[in-house]
Amino acid sequence: MNDLQPMDTKELSERGFKGISATVGGVAILVLKGIAGMFGGIVGVGIGVIAMGLGISGLKGHTKTDKTGGAIAFGTGALFALAGVSHWHIPFISALAGIPTGLVTVGAIGLIGYGLYNAFRFIRGLRHRA
Repeated sequence: MNDLQPMDTKELSERGFKGISATVGGVAILVLKGIAGMFGGIVGVGIGVIAMGLGISGLKGHTKTDKTGGAIAFGTGALFALAGVSHWHIPFISALAGIPTGLVTVGAIGLIGYGLYNAFRFIRGLRHRA
């Protein structure tokens, strides 16, 4: 029954923002995953270090949203760095090469799904307002 009632403006705008940002973020992660293997994994390590640095700065934030975003950025950066290092044929790390790459893919697809769900709810909310 709650879906039949119009959403307030704040909730509607939050859904729209979440929908766009999560979808764009998921697509960006998939693009970065494709770029990460270039030049023998050096690009992946570089992307990972940058993302981990941004994650650490987010973890130092004061709000819960900053800390959550920082943790996600740090984890993604660590997976990118591990995937980049796996191209260097270090015995133990190369054996685990598929795990970080698979986790990045699953995370990106989940983020795209979450974004599309929120975008759908945003559009549905706009229709109920009219």
